[in-house]
Amino acid sequence: MIGEVDFSKDDAPKVHFLNLAVNFRKLGFETKAVMYSPEKELCEEERKSINMNFVPNPLLGNKLSRIVKYLLIAPLIIVKIFSFKPQIIYFRFSPPAFLYLLVIRLYRFFSFNYKVIVEFNDWVSEQRAIQNEREFKVKIIEYLQVKSVHFADYVRVITAGIRDKLLLHGVKENKISVIGNGTDINHFTPMGKIEAKKGIGLNPEYLYVGFIGNFAIWQGLDYLIQAIPNVLKTTKNINFILVGDGPEMPKIRGKVAKLKTEKIILTGSVPYEKTNLYINAFDIGVAPFIRKRNEKIGLSPLKIYDYAACGVPIITTRIRGLEMVEEEGIGILVPSDDSESLVKGITKLIEDGNLRKKFGMKGREVAEEKFSWQNVAEKILDMVGN
Repeated sequence: MIGEVDFSKDDAPKVHFLNLAVNFRKLGFETKAVMYSPEKELCEEERKSINMNFVPNPLLGNKLSRIVKYLLIAPLIIVKIFSFKPQIIYFRFSPPAFLYLLVIRLYRFFSFNYKVIVEFNDWVSEQRAIQNEREFKVKIIEYLQVKSVHFADYVRVITAGIRDKLLLHGVKENKISVIGNGTDINHFTPMGKIEAKKGIGLNPEYLYVGFIGNFAIWQGLDYLIQAIPNVLKTTKNINFILVGDGPEMPKIRGKVAKLKTEKIILTGSVPYEKTNLYINAFDIGVAPFIRKRNEKIGLSPLKIYDYAACGVPIITTRIRGLEMVEEEGIGILVPSDDSESLVKGITKLIEDGNLRKKFGMKGREVAEEKFSWQNVAEKILDMVGN
């Protein structure tokens, strides 16, 4: 397994990569993970979780050193392949992966046979465009993503929208499998609300509407902040807790300050080992994704699966890929980019404790049956025919 992942950061790429590696191993595969050297020292427990092998981190250092590191990674990967002799090489795509995939595919002509899988968890050029990346870079990134497909035997995409984009670029459909993300159903488990709330210093007499994740523009936190004053007009025993950090944090912090209320808690980043405690403190888990970018490629968000695994009822937006929230009976879908719809959805669940309980119980049941990382790993192996 090869990925642009820093294991010293408790972010989605780490969670995604680690859980797949662990579950490939549980399914009987010896697994070697190749990733960037961590920015910070890892604890002993993390080092023992999987077979970790580090290459120089090209995201750190000055421009010249970063270029040198990028060039060093490809030969170092070949050395790892030569010593390990894998049956399958699994690549988590990032723009530099184009070069690594090319080298790996060429090396196969002079070495033993192995299958190459590339995973697309986003349409990267659109993400960069929303982040105001320059247009020529956006076009280069899209070109690299499409061309990377030619160096892989199989392509795993996490949404049907990403598959559709590849089809528009002439990629054969039989090469692509849509396999969404998952959740660690052993880490994320239901627990008592009072215990969870006390465990992170919250008042158990209040209901809490919670969000957890990266504070990025496509998460739609602006609409949640807009909705909060109207929710508070009708409901007094409720607080909001936003867990995480990211590029939108300064803007969100400023908007919260303008509301002049103590009903909104911004926790900042929390360690992964405490995420189960925080989500279980939520009486309602919200994910107000915006339509721009998300509607085109669809969604397979970790937080939705994590909420479900913890037995937390969900409110999210009616965007491609999230239909299962309504279909499985684990939460409510509301129109995107619409704070008033969020108000109605949140208020409905606040007022109906039985509905919250029903959604929560069903969420855990569905998570065990369909959302586990083991389920994801099995589908990936089935794609390759193992």
